[in-house]
Amino acid sequence: VHLTGGISGLVGTTILGARTGRFTNPEEFECHNLPLVVLGTFALWFGWYGFNPGSTLTMKSGSDGALAAQVAMNTTLAAATGGITVFLLRYVIMHKYDVGALCNGILAGLVSITAGCGNMESGSAFATGLIGGFVYQAASMLLQKLHIDDPVDASPVHGFCGAWGLIAAGLFDWGRGIDHYHGWSGFGCMEKDDGG
Repeated sequence: VHLTGGISGLVGTTILGARTGRFTNPEEFECHNLPLVVLGTFALWFGWYGFNPGSTLTMKSGSDGALAAQVAMNTTLAAATGGITVFLLRYVIMHKYDVGALCNGILAGLVSITAGCGNMESGSAFATGLIGGFVYQAASMLLQKLHIDDPVDASPVHGFCGAWGLIAAGLFDWGRGIDHYHGWSGFGCMEKDDGG
């Protein structure tokens, strides 16, 4: 879903072209209301807890509850890691504190973990958010270099981080590598390898 939306946003913003003065007077296009950006980011983050843990579809057993808790923890770790990563990257690159970038980094972490939130360990969720932060920052800089005007960086957050999230879901599947797959019958997170 995120990858599709991100690609659609990229196509749309490329077709529409840049806003007048976007790349000649970039300071006029900086964020105008950071408190609302932060409020919106936290509203989205809160909603992600309904979506990701809710995707377990049931809470009738201990293993279902444990999986929902694992999903919530993975969601938190990836979001926080993505936000901090982008915040620090922006400080290193631009020598300024960028709260808007922190918020987009949080969203980048959330998008990156969504595909694999129920099938990876917490360390892998941390790595997914960390790499998602780098993917977002690189994609955002690439669009600016190409003079593609994405007003809210929707395609770097959803398109590029959505693609990374799909790769991470297969790469970090319960830490077992690419020779193991995670199917519908594998959602019992307390089961051993032999199914016991």
